[in-house]
Amino acid sequence: MIITNRQKKYAYKDIVTTIGKNKLKLFAFSFFFLIFAKKLSDMNILIIPDIHGRSFWEEAINDIAERRRDFDTVVFLGDYFDPYPAEGINECQAIINWERLYDIFFSSYLTCEPVFLIGNHDAHYLNKVFAGRASGSRKSERHLHTIEGIFEDRHRMFQIAFDTTIGGKKVLFTHAGINRGWVERHKDLLGTVSADSLNNLAKSDEGWLALADVGEERGGWAKTGGPMWADVSEHYDEDGKPYAIDGYDYEIFAHTRKKEPVINDSFAMLDAQRPFILADDCTIHEYSDADKLGL
Repeated sequence: MIITNRQKKYAYKDIVTTIGKNKLKLFAFSFFFLIFAKKLSDMNILIIPDIHGRSFWEEAINDIAERRRDFDTVVFLGDYFDPYPAEGINECQAIINWERLYDIFFSSYLTCEPVFLIGNHDAHYLNKVFAGRASGSRKSERHLHTIEGIFEDRHRMFQIAFDTTIGGKKVLFTHAGINRGWVERHKDLLGTVSADSLNNLAKSDEGWLALADVGEERGGWAKTGGPMWADVSEHYDEDGKPYAIDGYDYEIFAHTRKKEPVINDSFAMLDAQRPFILADDCTIHEYSDADKLGL
């Protein structure tokens, strides 16, 4: 077969074009990989602990909605209703507060992904098995059907647990944290502890019964509580050292109301009536420090 000069010319042109396209593809891949890698290294998570009808979330969420702040994820740690009467918030106001929060997220274009976790004050509206065993105090009777309807209509947006990796550490989010005693009691049902295995508990009555464990510290029948009811004091070993549950480097939860958060090298208990930030190096900060973090 004889190849003409004209054929050689076009063959060479095709080779050059192909090489050029491949270089362009490589450049594009490298460019987007660097952006993606930077995004991972710069990940920041906004954390909203127990709400109970309070409006402390508004400043932070409005900052996101109005593009003043940028977060990758917003994690709500549960307990949206059942306000404390001493705080001057009634049940109706708590419902309006939730609807206002819901409207901001689902009527606006937000660049971050919301995660809505289930707390004990949500589970007793969401599931009758849980409610029959471990209803919390202040459960609304007057607005019972309204709140049950909220969870029934939007049940797919709620989950038991969420996990992610940030700053090279694997972090687990739940409402009240995971302690070793509870895991040991339910190991056959639970298997390996993960966000997936915890979320799977909500698919069966047996799982909801496990989630309803209330520990002695909270006046319950079990030695320790589950991820809806565990007291912060149940997250220390026999020597008084805090721990994160096996399989995770760090845990973040709420549930035990305090004026100040409990933050150590193993977990952060953030039920202190204000928002917090999990920064890209896996450190916890007050939302008021957002400017210092460059957010």
